[in-house]
Amino acid sequence: MRFKERVIWITGASSGLGEAMAKAFNAEGAILILSSRNKESLIRVQDAFVNKQVPSIVLPFDVQKYNDAEEVVKDAISKFGKIDILINNAGISQRSLSKDTLFKDELRLIEVDLIGTIALTKAVLPEIMKQNGQLVVVSSVMGKINTKYRTAYAAAKHGLVGYFESLRLELEEDGINVCNIMPGFIATNITINAIGSTPEIAKNSQNNLGLTAETFAKKALTAIYKRKGSVYIGGVKEKIGMLLKRLSPSLFDKFIKNRKVT
Repeated sequence: MRFKERVIWITGASSGLGEAMAKAFNAEGAILILSSRNKESLIRVQDAFVNKQVPSIVLPFDVQKYNDAEEVVKDAISKFGKIDILINNAGISQRSLSKDTLFKDELRLIEVDLIGTIALTKAVLPEIMKQNGQLVVVSSVMGKINTKYRTAYAAAKHGLVGYFESLRLELEEDGINVCNIMPGFIATNITINAIGSTPEIAKNSQNNLGLTAETFAKKALTAIYKRKGSVYIGGVKEKIGMLLKRLSPSLFDKFIKNRKVT
């Protein structure tokens, strides 16, 4: 068991990638702190663990309430006496044009996906340094490329990639690993819950054709165990998109302009 007795805190643990990673970490013997806004869903995830004998706790927390981060971190540390790894996974997606999206919704997305994630990371950093641990962020391929229907989401994810990849350089000499995991299309309910989504968009979402959440979790745990830096997990099309964006931004714009990205 690669993570036996390691205390791992996962945000956004009540569904999707967070749920899949929580179950995978439990199978690997990790002691888990599960956070999201939905306590009932967190309990459902906890009840599904295969290793019932391995300790885990539910700690409801809304990442958008980032001014509470320091108190929540104190509470989290008190549960098992330490935190070895923080998995920043909480987030909201988007499936709407900027002109059709209310600013308050864009602000909420950026507060959850970027500002709240940074606030929680800064609050827990002294404990991570004490434990010679790891910081993990589940960002997105959208942190490297751009498409329509993702303006605020792309802004937040570009911010996450920039922040955490810079933070990795700052913490390297202290022995702290910062792992930036960038998913492509993964088959979760992310589109259903996205800003601007509709039942029709969710039904025909490209995410439905992506990797399973369980496959993602397996690859993510291996990257974390190996203390990787930047890791892409997804399909070939998204990987080609990132390469094309890096080599020729103008050609990428022509390539992506009329592609189905919802």
